[in-house]
Formats: sequence, structure tokens, C-alpha cells
Amino acid sequence: MTGEAAPLRALLVDDEPLALRRLSVAIAAIGGVDVVGTTTSARQAVGMIGELKPDVVFLDIAMPGLDGFEIAEQLRADDAPAIVFVTAYDQHAVRAFDADAVDYLLKPVAPERLRAAIGRVRNWIAGRPAPEEAVSDGERLGADDSLWVHRHQEFVRVRVDDIEWIEAEGDYVRLHAGEGGGLVRATLSGLEARLDPAVFVRVHRSAICRLSAITGLHRKPTGALAVRLANGDEAPVGRSYNSGLRALLRRMQAATA
Repeated sequence: MTGEAAPLRALLVDDEPLALRRLSVAIAAIGGVDVVGTTTSARQAVGMIGELKPDVVFLDIAMPGLDGFEIAEQLRADDAPAIVFVTAYDQHAVRAFDADAVDYLLKPVAPERLRAAIGRVRNWIAGRPAPEEAVSDGERLGADDSLWVHRHQEFVRVRVDDIEWIEAEGDYVRLHAGEGGGLVRATLSGLEARLDPAVFVRVHRSAICRLSAITGLHRKPTGALAVRLANGDEAPVGRSYNSGLRALLRRMQAATA
């Protein structure tokens, strides 16, 4: 037994044959990945994914018939492969995150970026629970559990125990953590239901804070209340959460007195 990881099975999809050849050569030079199929047809790609069941699909975005995003949309399932978009255009990065892409590579692909993307695919596969073990929306998250977040055009894992506070940001929530946070596509209420109420407290319709990270409560010049956090951030306090938060902080203070 060598202990080496099994090769990843990859499908390459690009409507330009030359781009496919270049990517195949670059992947072969890195190693650890078996290219099990290539196609210049976006529509054919959907069938090949179902037939070949690759671990990862390196997917162009601008293609005739179906674009890369439309293909990714058809793969929303627990056993879907990892998606790495490979494109000449940088304006699609945010939408790539919406499509749950593991990485986003710009052509011409630099070898070190391709190597990093392959590493992220391995991490993504290792961190994804099996379909029968998938965490339901209502299952409690423990301190040692992690959430995948989008940060600087990459996906990283953030441990629940490292989260200091969480704020709503459009269709996402932003995790603030000691080693850096990121965006998660979720609702604040949905995430609140999965967090331990003895550890996290809702302070505003757009904010949740770790109780142990709260260092103070003060009123701003505008009259609005805010909590100070150990990392120097401030989070707003909604009027409907004010009395409950004050009572909770008083109980915490009494318990440590």
C-alpha cells in the first residue's frame, strides 16, 4: 500500500478543441487526475456526466446550445461532481459561486492555479458527506463542524467554533471568523436554527453573534444600539432583540462574578 490518493476522474468540456488539448496536457503534467472523457458539445456533456460519473468536470462557460451555468444547474444533486469553471472571462466569478463551483480558472490557465484547483476538488470531495449522511437543514451544527464558504474566488472550510459573528448579506450570510470568513448561500434564520442557542444569540434581524465574543453593548450617536465584539467589529442590535439580549448579558455577568 502506497497510501497515495486515488486519481480523480475528470471530464473536460469546452467547445474549442485546442482548449481541450491544452487543458488535457496541463492536467497530465500535474498528475493525479485521469481524464475519462472530453467533449466539445455542451449537450453531450450532460449525458457523459451521467454515464461516466466523473469526480470533477472542468467546464467552459461560453458555449453554443447550453452554457456552462445551464449544465451546472442540471447537476444539482447530492452525487453531482465537483465543478471547476474554465473561462476567458473574469466577470462570471460571482455567478460561479451561485452555481456552487469549487473553483474558477481563467484562460490561459497557469499550472500553479490548476494544481491548486485540483487540490480544492480533493478537499471538497473529502469534506462532502455521503448522500445518506447529508446534513439536513434542521440538524444542529457542533463546534467541530465546518461550513464551506466562498472567499476570494475560492472555497474554504470554516469551523463553527471559529465563527465570531454572522451577518445577512442579500441571498447569503457572511461568516466573520478569526482566520477569515466568507460567504455562505443560506438564510440567517435557517442557519440560526442549526446553531447552538447556548453559544450564539440573534441580536438583529440581520446579525447573529457568539455570546463569548460580545465585549460590550453601547448606544451609537444615532440612538441605535450595537454590540462590541472582541475582534473590534460592531453588530447592530434590533429593538425587538434589545430586552432579551440585555437580560442574557446580565445573567452571563452574574455567572462570572
